[in-house]
Amino acid sequence: MNRMKTRKSGLAWSAALMALLLAACGGGGGVRATTQTAPQGDATSIQAAQVSVPRALAAPAASAAVKTNAAATFVGTHGQLAIKNGKLTDSSGKPVQLKGISSHGIQWYGDYVNKESMKWLRDDWGLNVFRVAMYTGEGGYISNPDLKKKVKEAVDAAVDLGVYVIVDWHILSDGDPNTYKTQSKAFFKEMAETYGDTPNIIYEIANEPNGNVNWNNQIKPYAQEVIATIRSEDPDNPIIVGTGTWSQDVQDAAASPLNDKNVLYAVHFYAGTHGAWLRDRIDAASAKGLAVFVSEWGTSDASGNGGPYLTPSREWTDFMDNRGISWVNWSLSDKQEASAALRPGASKNGGWTSSQLSESGKFVRERMRAGSSASGGTTPTPQTPSQVQGLSAVPGSGKVELQWTPVSGADSYTLKRAVQGRTFSVWKQGVKQAAFTDGTVVTGKIYRYKVAAVQGGRTGPDSAEVSAAPAASGGTPGSPGTGTPPTSTGDLKLLYRILDDNVSDNALRPVFNIRNAGSSAIDLKRVTIRYYYTNEGGISPNYFCDWAQIGVANVQATFGQTAGAPAGATDYVELRFSSGTIPAGGETGEIQSRIHKSDWSAYDESNDYSYKPGQLSFGEWDKVILYVDGKRVSGAEPQS
Repeated sequence: MNRMKTRKSGLAWSAALMALLLAACGGGGGVRATTQTAPQGDATSIQAAQVSVPRALAAPAASAAVKTNAAATFVGTHGQLAIKNGKLTDSSGKPVQLKGISSHGIQWYGDYVNKESMKWLRDDWGLNVFRVAMYTGEGGYISNPDLKKKVKEAVDAAVDLGVYVIVDWHILSDGDPNTYKTQSKAFFKEMAETYGDTPNIIYEIANEPNGNVNWNNQIKPYAQEVIATIRSEDPDNPIIVGTGTWSQDVQDAAASPLNDKNVLYAVHFYAGTHGAWLRDRIDAASAKGLAVFVSEWGTSDASGNGGPYLTPSREWTDFMDNRGISWVNWSLSDKQEASAALRPGASKNGGWTSSQLSESGKFVRERMRAGSSASGGTTPTPQTPSQVQGLSAVPGSGKVELQWTPVSGADSYTLKRAVQGRTFSVWKQGVKQAAFTDGTVVTGKIYRYKVAAVQGGRTGPDSAEVSAAPAASGGTPGSPGTGTPPTSTGDLKLLYRILDDNVSDNALRPVFNIRNAGSSAIDLKRVTIRYYYTNEGGISPNYFCDWAQIGVANVQATFGQTAGAPAGATDYVELRFSSGTIPAGGETGEIQSRIHKSDWSAYDESNDYSYKPGQLSFGEWDKVILYVDGKRVSGAEPQS
C-alpha cells in the first residue's frame, strides 16, 4: 500500500527520545535517574544526565539534543535522496555524491559487515554509503535464506550511524535476473516494509545481469515487476537497476528508461579491464538525462585480481568526481586478491593500520577521504561523434554484409544507401552493432553505402562511401554467376597478450586480436581460437568475455581435454564466433577473456603451454592456435 511516510534521521535518536519521554512520564515532578550511552564516538549517541528536571522541560530539551546529534551525520544533513535532472539530490534538492565500499559476498566475508567496521569506515575513511552484497547463487540467499539477518544487521547499523546503505541482490552465475524473480520480489517487499520509512536505504535489484540477456527482453521487464513491489511499500527511496553485460550496457537503458522518477542505472567497471570507451558510454547516457550510479568498481581487472591498476583507477575516480557520479568500491574483505581492501588477517571490526590495508585499500581510503563533490558535478556537453572508419561491404547471395570499426561512445549508427547512381538517403537508424546485413538487395544492381555514428542525439560525419554488387546463388560478388573466391586464410594473423603476469592467481586472462592482411573479408563463423593450459584439480571451469570490440555476445567458448594429456596442455578453451566478418585490412579488435574454476581456486600458469610470461603487449605467439574451417592456419599444436 502507498502511504505517507514519517521520515527519520535515524532509528537511534528516535529510540533514545522515546526512552527519555517514558522516563519523563515516570511520576512525581521530575524524571527518574536515567543514562543512555551509545558506543563511544557514535554521532547519534545521547546521554541524559542523572538529575531531576521538571517534566514539562524534559522532552523538548532531549528532542533538541537528539536532533542536533542526528544532523551531524551524513544522512542527518542530506535526508531523503531523489533523482532530479539525471542527478542524485538530497532533501533540499542539491546534488549529492555518495562514496563508499561494498562488502564481498556475505556468505564468505560477512564477519566484516558489522557496526564497528562500518563506524570506522565512516569516521576514518569518510564513507557515507555502504553496500551489502548478498549473492543469490554461489551458496548465497537462495540456498541460505538466513543471510537476510546479516543484511538487516547492516541496514540497522547504517541507520544508527547516519549513512546510506545499498541492499544488493547480487546476481552473478544466475545471469538472467528472472531466474529468481519470485524470491527477489518477496525479499524486497520485506525490506521495503521494514525500512521504507527511513531515508537511508537504497535498493539494488539486479547486480550484474550477464550471459544471453539484454535490457529490453529480460532486464527491464524484471525491473518493472520488482520496482512495483517495492513501491507498494516505499514510494520514494532510490532503486538501482543493473544493466546488461555485467552492468556495462547503460546505453540500452538510456534508449528505453524505466517509468520511475527515482531510479538509478548501474555501471560497473574494473580499472585494469575497462577504459575510456565505457566512460564515453556513461557520458552519452548522462547527456540523455539518465542517472548513473557506479555501484561496483575495482582497482583490479574484471576478475577481482591483477594489478592494482592505480593510474587508470585515478582516471576513473577523477572522472566520477568531475561528473558527481556516486560510487562504491569492491571490496571490504581480506581475500587474497588485488581488489580486496584489507590484507589477510586484518581485524574484522575496523581500527585498521596502514600495514593492514592493501594497496587498493590505501588508494580507496585516500579517494574517499578527499570528500564528495558538493555540486554533484556537471553533465558533459554532448560531443559530436567522430567519423566512422573501416566500412566494408561484402556481397553475397542475395545480401550485402556491412561492417565498420566501432566509434567510442556511440549510442547507435545511421545507415545511408543509394542504388546505382541515385542520391543517398537515410535507410536505417538506431543500428546498435558495428555491423549490418542488407537482405533487401537485388541481383545485378550496385548498392552504395555510408554510415554515421550517433551519440547523445548528435550525428557524426558520414564514413567514406563503399559499394557492392550482390550475386545470385553461387555467384561471385560483383560478378554474378562466376563463383565466390575463397579468402586466403594465410593472411590471417592471431595476436596475443596477457592482462597480468601473476601465474598463481585464480584466473587465466588471455587477450586475442585477429588481423586480416588479405584483400577479402572473412566470415568469423569460420574462425576458431584454441588456448591450451592445465586445469589443476579438474574443477569445472567458467569462461567470461569481459569485453570484445566485436561484441561480447558474439564470443562463445567451449572447454575440452587434450588427447594424450601433453604436459602443460591437458585442457583447452576454444573460442568461436556467432556472427560478423573481418574486413580486408581490418581486425576483430581486442577479445578480453577470463577463465575461472567454479570454486575460484588458484591456477598455476607457470608451465601452461599457451601462456607466455611478460607478454603484456600484443604480438604473435605460436602456442595459441588459429583455425579456419577446422584447419590450422597458425600456431603449433602441443605434442603428447
